[in-house]
Amino acid sequence: MAARFTLRQLPLPAKLVVSAFLISVGVGYFSALVQLHMQHGSRDGNPLPTPDDVVEHFSGLKRHDPAAPPAVSKMEGLINGDPEGGFSKANMAIAFYAKSTGYDKEIKAGDKEEVDARRDGERKALTAWLSLPAASRKKAFEDNALTLPAELQGKPITAEYLKDDGKTVEVQTLFDARCLKCHGEGGSNKPEMHTYAKLEPLTIRPQLDLVDAVGGPWVRSTKQSTLEGLTQSTHAHLLSFSMLFALTGLTFAFTSYHGLFRGLLGPVVLVAQLADISCWWLARLEYYGPAFAQAILLTGGVVGLGLALQIVLSLFNMYGTKGKAVLLLLALAATTAFGTLVVTVIEPTLRAERLKKPAEPAAKAVAAKAEVPAAPAAPVAADGPKIPQAKD
Repeated sequence: MAARFTLRQLPLPAKLVVSAFLISVGVGYFSALVQLHMQHGSRDGNPLPTPDDVVEHFSGLKRHDPAAPPAVSKMEGLINGDPEGGFSKANMAIAFYAKSTGYDKEIKAGDKEEVDARRDGERKALTAWLSLPAASRKKAFEDNALTLPAELQGKPITAEYLKDDGKTVEVQTLFDARCLKCHGEGGSNKPEMHTYAKLEPLTIRPQLDLVDAVGGPWVRSTKQSTLEGLTQSTHAHLLSFSMLFALTGLTFAFTSYHGLFRGLLGPVVLVAQLADISCWWLARLEYYGPAFAQAILLTGGVVGLGLALQIVLSLFNMYGTKGKAVLLLLALAATTAFGTLVVTVIEPTLRAERLKKPAEPAAKAVAAKAEVPAAPAAPVAADGPKIPQAKD
């Protein structure tokens, strides 16, 4: 039986090329861990995303905290901004006033205070709609009928959107008139809102919209990756990472370790990577999504550990005693450099995040209280249980 070719038999120049490749892949994968912190973590001082961070990013769900004050939706913040302010990513209130259709004509024909009071009534009606539980909110929009809460009945509002009973607002008609001029299909601004599916992410009210899913209770989050982003990331990973992991696996396959060990470790990174990406998509399932999202931690860990073993074991198997000594010296130098990086850059950055994080919720709560009218108490309905409201 002919002797099997191994890495040790490569000429020195080829060994150096393969070694440089393996080390580059290792450094590149470490930079991917930094990206995980920046893109998917909560930036709260944890070096890597927590299990809850992963669930929130891939499933769009966040653990329900009964003690947390109910946060307003993105849409509530936008429509309840400064009517005198300009358009911005945080303020669209002017769409009900100076930048709305017919506003100037109404001002010329009547009293400005009365016109503004009716436009403010429009905003309050939409705020009341946005304060409904998710199922009721969707039904009122699709039926184009919102029954005003008692405190808004009889208050000023543009008659065009009020039904004959004086208590019901044509909420979809009102929304279309004030928002779709710019955010309709093919409109000048993003996001598009011409269907409820596209509008719904902006109406999510964290801590109020309870979701029935495994491991709950959960509330919806606005941090879920978009389908476009997930598709792009899947495409990049399956093509580029699969190529890299195939090369590191093939390199390891030519080591002199036992055949069973090579047969297991060689392909495991590719298999785990495919399972990892599959879990990205399965995490979007309605009920079992959080379980698949948490499985990403396991599959991702297998990818990282398997790749590290392939690189380290291949490098040491490639050289004799002198080569191994050089590799140990390089490893010592890399460890020293990484330790310096931890002390001078990484730990100060994480410490700054830990100090900054606790202040953010309070600041946001103050801002929301100052700019946005208090939402009505969460109703008790078939849509979900009543969530206690935070007291001032």
